Formats: sequence, C-alpha cells, structure tokens
Amino acid sequence: MKKKTKRSQNSPRWKQDQVKIKRKPVNTKRSGKKIRLPQMPSVSGLIRFVILIFLFSAVLWLVGRPVVRSIASHPVFNVRDVVVEGAQYLNEEEIIETASVELNANIYDIDIERISQSLQKTYTAEDFTIFRRLPHTIVIDITERKPVALLNMDSMVGVDENGVPLPHIGADLVESLPIITGIKSVSSLADSTVRARLLTGLNMLNSISEDAPSVYKRISEVDVTTTASMGISLVDNGIDVIIGDKDWKRKIPTLAKIINEVTRRDDSIKAVDIRFGEKIYVKK
Repeated sequence: MKKKTKRSQNSPRWKQDQVKIKRKPVNTKRSGKKIRLPQMPSVSGLIRFVILIFLFSAVLWLVGRPVVRSIASHPVFNVRDVVVEGAQYLNEEEIIETASVELNANIYDIDIERISQSLQKTYTAEDFTIFRRLPHTIVIDITERKPVALLNMDSMVGVDENGVPLPHIGADLVESLPIITGIKSVSSLADSTVRARLLTGLNMLNSISEDAPSVYKRISEVDVTTTASMGISLVDNGIDVIIGDKDWKRKIPTLAKIINEVTRRDDSIKAVDIRFGEKIYVKK
C-alpha cells in the first residue's frame, strides 16, 4: 500500500502549477487624446436640403393636381341627395328649400358656408352643421331647441327652457304643451322685466314637472302677468291655482294633494290660493 505524500508548496511541481498574474497599474491620468464631436451640417447644406424638398413638393403638386381635379370632377361626385338629420319640430322640406342646394352640381363646388348662413338667417334659434357625405350627398344636421311651452300672443309661438322664442313652432303643439299668458309680443322680451317674468314662469313649470309630474300633465295655462300672483290653470276641471314666485319647494310637492282635497270637498271651487303658508284660500 502506497503512502500518500503531502506536497509541499516548496516542491518543484507545485511551483510549475502556479500561474503568475500580472496586474497592470491603473492609469489615473487623463488621456491626452482629443474627443471628436459629431459635426453639425453646414448652413449651406441645410439650405440645399430645404430647396430640394421644396422643389420635390412643387413637382408633386404640379403633377398630382390635374389628376386629383380629374377624379373630383367625375360625374359620380354630382349631388343627387340632400338629407336633413336631427329635425323633430322643423319641416324637412322647408329646410331643403331654404338651403337651395343645386342638384347635379359637383359636390365640391357646393358652397357650404352660404347654405349655413341662409339657414341661420331663417332659423335663428337653431344650430346647423352642413357637410358632404361622399360621393353625392349633402347633409344638413340640426341641433334643435326643445319647446317647453307656447307663448299666447297674436299667434302661438314656441319657447324653450331659456326663454328663446321658436317662431317655427306654434299652434300645432297646443294640445301637448302648456300655454303661457301675460307676454304681449316677442319684441317685448327685449324688456328685462318682461323677460324676467317669463323666466320665472318657465322655472315654475320646470319645478312642477320635477316635483309634481301628475299636476304638470294637467296644466293648460300659466299666467305670468305678475310674478307675485303667478299661477296655473288646470285643463281637466278649469281650476286656477295661484302659487306665487316664492317657496316652491314647500308648495309644489303637495300641490296634487291640495287640489284633489279641495275639489273633493266642493266641486264648485274656481280658484285656490296657496301663497300664504298653511292657509289655503278658495274662490267659488
């Protein structure tokens, strides 16, 4: 049995196995070499580049323009239809007649701005958007003001929630909208006092529609001659209900109950006054 011999670090073979690693000293001094930065294009080079781009665009425009014009003038782009969208209360045929769009004309030759101005002049309260729907349709899109009542003047005129008169809306909606009395003419609305009375009446109508919808459906008229004695007339029994211009949040939610209770007791009552808190006055 051979004995294991322990190799000494001083033995020749051990020295042969060792590898000498030489470490280079770190040079902490900065190199003296100059660092080259990327060169910026010269001004003359930029000018030449811009000129080339301009010339290329000009050639492209000159060559392409006749081609585009030839395609756009094709008969497929002649106007065949005029479409009205968004009209609920306005008459579509009258709108098309007012717009005066020339049929069979090239759709790109139609003056959109002229059509818009013509419609705005006739229908001052509405908003119109006119655009081309390729290949052959002109579209008139309307954003209508919604009528909430009719002003009883020389003729019936619609009015929206902001007090804007709608002359194109009239007596054909008399069965579906309440009638406001106490305004003499559209021109009288230029008077701030008259306009304030109208807006107060419209706000009262809105409060009734929200807090007493069953009563709102029964309203035939709203009298805004004076706001202090402002009230409504009911279509089913003809009773006048004087509400006034204050404390609606307390009065209106109980309006239906008061009307029903009073009429149940005495069907000969012609008017009910609820302006004075808990005290209710009736008139036969």
